[in-house]
Amino acid sequence: MTPRRALAALALVFALAHVPFLASSLEDIDSVNFALGIRRFDVAKHRPHPPGYPVYIAIGKAATGAAHLAGLPEGSSTESRVMAVLSLLAGLSAIGLLYAGFACLRPAGEDRLAPPWNELDLTAIGATAVTVASPLFWYLAVRPMSDLPGFAVALTSQACLLLAWWRQTPAADGDRRLQGPAIAASGRMMVAGAFLAALSIGLRSQTVWYTMPLLALVLADRIGRGVAGALIGSAMTFTLGGLLWGIPLLVASGGLGPYLAALGTQAGEDFAAGEMLYRNPNPRAAAFALWHTFVDPWDSPALATIVLALAAFGLAQVALRDRRTLAALIAMSGPYLAFHVVFQDTSFVRYALPLVPVVAFLAMKAVAAAAERAVPVVAAAITVWAVVIAGPVLMAYGAEPSPTVRVLAAMRAEARTTRPGALAMHQTFVRPLEAEDVGIDPQLASPPRREWLEALKYWREGKVDPLWFLADPSRTDLALIDPQSLRDATEFRWSLVARPAFGGMRPSAVRWYRMTPPGWFCEEGWALTPETSGMATMMGRRPHLGPITAWVRRRAGSARVIVGGRNLAGSGQPTARFILAIDDVLLQTWDAAPGFFLHVFDVPAGRLSGAGSMARLTIHSTAVTGTEPVPTAIEQFDLQDEDTLMWGYDQGWQEAEYVPSFGVWRWASERATLRIVGPAAAVRVTLPIESPLRYFDQAPHVRVMAGDRELAVSTVSKTIEWTVDVPADALAASGGLVTIETDRVFVPADRGGSQDRRHLGLRILGARVSNSLTPREVTR
Repeated sequence: MTPRRALAALALVFALAHVPFLASSLEDIDSVNFALGIRRFDVAKHRPHPPGYPVYIAIGKAATGAAHLAGLPEGSSTESRVMAVLSLLAGLSAIGLLYAGFACLRPAGEDRLAPPWNELDLTAIGATAVTVASPLFWYLAVRPMSDLPGFAVALTSQACLLLAWWRQTPAADGDRRLQGPAIAASGRMMVAGAFLAALSIGLRSQTVWYTMPLLALVLADRIGRGVAGALIGSAMTFTLGGLLWGIPLLVASGGLGPYLAALGTQAGEDFAAGEMLYRNPNPRAAAFALWHTFVDPWDSPALATIVLALAAFGLAQVALRDRRTLAALIAMSGPYLAFHVVFQDTSFVRYALPLVPVVAFLAMKAVAAAAERAVPVVAAAITVWAVVIAGPVLMAYGAEPSPTVRVLAAMRAEARTTRPGALAMHQTFVRPLEAEDVGIDPQLASPPRREWLEALKYWREGKVDPLWFLADPSRTDLALIDPQSLRDATEFRWSLVARPAFGGMRPSAVRWYRMTPPGWFCEEGWALTPETSGMATMMGRRPHLGPITAWVRRRAGSARVIVGGRNLAGSGQPTARFILAIDDVLLQTWDAAPGFFLHVFDVPAGRLSGAGSMARLTIHSTAVTGTEPVPTAIEQFDLQDEDTLMWGYDQGWQEAEYVPSFGVWRWASERATLRIVGPAAAVRVTLPIESPLRYFDQAPHVRVMAGDRELAVSTVSKTIEWTVDVPADALAASGGLVTIETDRVFVPADRGGSQDRRHLGLRILGARVSNSLTPREVTR
């Protein structure tokens, strides 16, 4: 079989497997920004986000214009389809380009003028098939993103440069002299590669890290063999390629100053928000970065293990037998790998795409070193395995629009009969809604990380109509709002695309709350979750720095309040005195030594009566002795009528922790207690427990108790969601206390590398307590 036929067959299969599943809607925030840029290019307004991707936008504008001439309507659905088609075409082009580049990484023969890809190279064919079948490449071929178009142009540059490198291979006797035709042919490829390298930066700025080092290597290899002409020619064409998109970009941006200002703002946001190794260099972060980079693109640890093991053998073989190929591979991947791992958020797995071809090539080199005839067999096995993994995910992706588009359709349908008083949202959804026809007004402002304050303004104005809120499920700031008003919610997500190779999709889910007027809501300064604690610190609002405020709905009857937190001073430091007031009239005081506290107080009938719709509840703290402030935090709060179930974390629980990829959790020590208050009724406690075998050699024995009464017992050896019903009489006899006991704990400091002396037993991923007859639950 000729290379052309093999590549044509691969391209045909690839096209047939992808055309039915092209994106039908915008999804990641970057795709939204690209669509907005196609409509009206303005980098300062993130249309698209800096650095601007001017070549990609120009291609997108031309393609979208053609689609409109063909009769497709204006709007995000057409834009998403057009960008998805560009990705597919780039993926198909990449098949031939990958083979051309791989074919140049073999020893040169006597004829240096005929391109090496004219001959069948089993290693190159196998590496090409494995690359395009990798789940990461497979998914990106249908997504409305610039990754594959930028990658394809960069591959074209690499193919030109690698051909120049191949033609410059010294003779078998070490003679480095080049004949006139070889010098000219190599030079043409260098200047073409330099031009394409500059052009690719206009589609995807990161391409500079895997095209320019290769250009530098090829030029360095020409030293003593006519490098001056090659250097001048490459510099001229690279400059030309950059000016072709650079000048229009600056003109459209209003000049160099405004563009640099927009670029600096984007860089600041990226470096502040991303989980980047340079900001937190430690072995654990480095390990996760490498895992995201080399394992997640294969969407299966098992498949990744096989491919990476072969690649490791291939690397050793190349290092021992073919140093010239090794140099080229290092130039193609080394600088980008360093940049990616240190300065990019590796949880966005698509950023690892440029490293997949090198891994695939090295894997096939290992097989070829053992038996070249085995290359097609092994490549086919890996390819089929990868497609079996990626196929169902791709079908799920193409089967329905993005969660944002689906929630907007549901909202429009419900708004025909029940219109909200206003629409609010987390900042994550502001840009997607700019690209869609929402049809619901008014829309509240969404200041980053302070979105809940706009909802507070709405309620403080006395509005009683339901407020619709689009929430990012990974955010936790809505804990500052009465949980009773958050019960009517619908979540939309792409469950099957929450896979490693789709890592970093923003937003991947949306939760639609239909909020009724809440019984209470908090302003700044409350540390009810790690997120809100961080905001309180950033805003300089803590109980010891001044009163923190919650607004409580007026009512004539009695109520009950549960409040918990910590005196953050060290052991032996002063006690803190807390003062809780309603409408500036004292309700309760209590003292707290350094450490944790939880209290329940009754609010007598009439104390929440008064003028206006809301009463002002404040909490502040002072030092019992001395004049220096004692740092404190309020970490739990709820206020309800006496017949409403409430609960809190009592003794034995560690403070809440959070990471975006994992959510909120608390560690339970040997004995951790939940305090449950409310009507005399049975309750259901649900404990999502992470597998303890991540931390212990043996599974722990766990009991749930209400006082002295054992309610449930289990040996927990895997991640489970454990549900325990607590009878009303048992709960009453225990005074509302339910305790979780485990016979295994560890102290991080005892395992080295930490000063953490806490006792850690079970990692609870958000306990839930509900009336056992009512399935609605409140998670914390």
